[in-house]
Amino acid sequence: MDVKELRNSQYHQELGRKMCAAFVAQQQGVTLNTAFRKVPDQVGDLWLMMADLAARMTSESFDAQFPSEAKRQPSGSIM
Repeated sequence: MDVKELRNSQYHQELGRKMCAAFVAQQQGVTLNTAFRKVPDQVGDLWLMMADLAARMTSESFDAQFPSEAKRQPSGSIM
């Protein structure tokens, strides 16, 4: 994804915001809730790119660990 697409992605905005809050909380020694309240709704491009990287790496790691699950198509209701 390019940066323009990331800026328009609600998923990446939310994940980037949460990652930024986690970083701020760790650096400043405050709770995650406190840091999350201080992080702006629209995070910068760095956090969007980090969110995209984290999402892709998590997906690739899951696919590598569970190859049969990655190939299997969902069938029926989850509930």
